[in-house]
Amino acid sequence: MLTHEEVQAAISARLDGEPHGLEDDVVDAHLESCAQCRAFRDEAAALSRSLAFGEPAGAGMAPPQDLSDIILAGVEPQWRKTAGARQAGRTLSRAAIAVMGAIFAVWAVVLIITASGLEPTNADGSVLDPGADPVRAALLMEGAATRFGLASGLIFAAWRPRFAAGLFPVACTMFLFLFGFAMRDIVWGTIEVTQVYFLLATGIAAACLGWGWAADRGYALQSALRSIGSGPRNELY
Repeated sequence: MLTHEEVQAAISARLDGEPHGLEDDVVDAHLESCAQCRAFRDEAAALSRSLAFGEPAGAGMAPPQDLSDIILAGVEPQWRKTAGARQAGRTLSRAAIAVMGAIFAVWAVVLIITASGLEPTNADGSVLDPGADPVRAALLMEGAATRFGLASGLIFAAWRPRFAAGLFPVACTMFLFLFGFAMRDIVWGTIEVTQVYFLLATGIAAACLGWGWAADRGYALQSALRSIGSGPRNELY
């Protein structure tokens, strides 16, 4: 008894002009009574005609000599569109990272200037500002060092986007750490505006780094996500 697979294999071979081992009458008789195989024949015939590219009858389905040109002609516009979008994303993300680096650098300079008026000027303890607080000045200097560190890392990541992946976890960790303390201070009613500014700036910097990394490694990330979302695969060991 003929199976659908045998008949469909014979149909494919017949469309390709190849021997198939079944009598044409037998195949035709089966097609008259089998809607599934008729649908397969119609789809295969339509595909054969679309790939024939005007070849004379009986020439089979041999690909034309310029098949690669035809394929590239269809693929190239989409490839150019994708490549253009990726390049635009890389350019914009690098600009955003550089801007955040400049903001942190300027912020660090402001903190240094603010702290300079809080330090003793000589051995007798006189200060430029009567309300000076050397302890607060030390904290400001530490904050300036943190901002300078972020600024240098961001500017370097804008110059070499592939290194954004290394700074991204650092910025995310800083943001989450600051976010926790900000929530605590909001509950206690002791939150300051500078805390909010630093939290927002750190979060934006982390987002820009993630954007830059994704834009630079877009195709690799897509491949990784597809592999994570794919079903079970059989592998040979």
